[in-house]
Amino acid sequence: MIDSESYEGILESYTSALDWMRNIGVNLGAGRTSNYQSIVSYWTGSYRTASLEEGQRIFPSFVSSMLEIHDFVSVYKAFKDVPVAKLGNIVAKLNKAVNGPINLEEETPVSATARNFLFEALVAARIHSPAQGASAILDAPSDTGVLFEGSKIWVECKRVTSEGKIEKNVRKASSQLEEIFKKKTGSGHRGMVALDVSKILNPGDRIYVRENDAHLLQSVDRLMNDLIERFAPVWQKVYERRDRKVIGTIVRFAFMSTSEERNLLVHTAQWGLNPRVGTSGQNEKIQEKLVSALDIN
Repeated sequence: MIDSESYEGILESYTSALDWMRNIGVNLGAGRTSNYQSIVSYWTGSYRTASLEEGQRIFPSFVSSMLEIHDFVSVYKAFKDVPVAKLGNIVAKLNKAVNGPINLEEETPVSATARNFLFEALVAARIHSPAQGASAILDAPSDTGVLFEGSKIWVECKRVTSEGKIEKNVRKASSQLEEIFKKKTGSGHRGMVALDVSKILNPGDRIYVRENDAHLLQSVDRLMNDLIERFAPVWQKVYERRDRKVIGTIVRFAFMSTSEERNLLVHTAQWGLNPRVGTSGQNEKIQEKLVSALDIN
């Protein structure tokens, strides 16, 4: 998924997202969200005429800000038409998400809470597509959930910062799902683990460069396929000892890219889904339909 909006369009969407968050009760304060707005606003108005010295000073912060603001915009676009009374959990997540260090590369395990909650809100936004028959469960007992094809799929979300922490995070998330299953009756309950692996692919603020949009899309698809092929054995091994209602893994990464043909910095994100090995045909079909409905790889 490559953002094709102009810098001006992105700034406008982000400003609308901030207004919406204020209106639903998110306390933005003087934290990182206003900092991003200031930096993107400044660079959007001056990047064509900026001196080399000015560009070198401002551009790294601009790259970081552009990466961060898209998640807030995605949550806004998914839920802006949902009545405020139904958004209690999303508001709570966003109130925590607006905190934390300004730049992603400054994040530590101690200060990761804000972006962890933002990822939960982002997953809820990604799986919320009522027009396609998928609705986020906004009062889910898990981090989030989706009502789809008559099933309630509970989702536990983890941001993974290194390869060595994948197993630990999947083990914890799937255990949390099992605790939820114990409290739910009926056959319509399932669970999935959602992982953000952006920091594994790009621990800093490097820019991914390709010749044009077509090459960029191909490269991003290949990255996701390679990543799932490489790490799926880790989570599949964990699932061998988990309840059969845990049916698969959602994987996501995002980074900033440059499509040289357009000479434009673009936000690039990719989502993938890897079904549990040996899951039932019904569960496989549900996931196939979910992938199609949400346009996930």
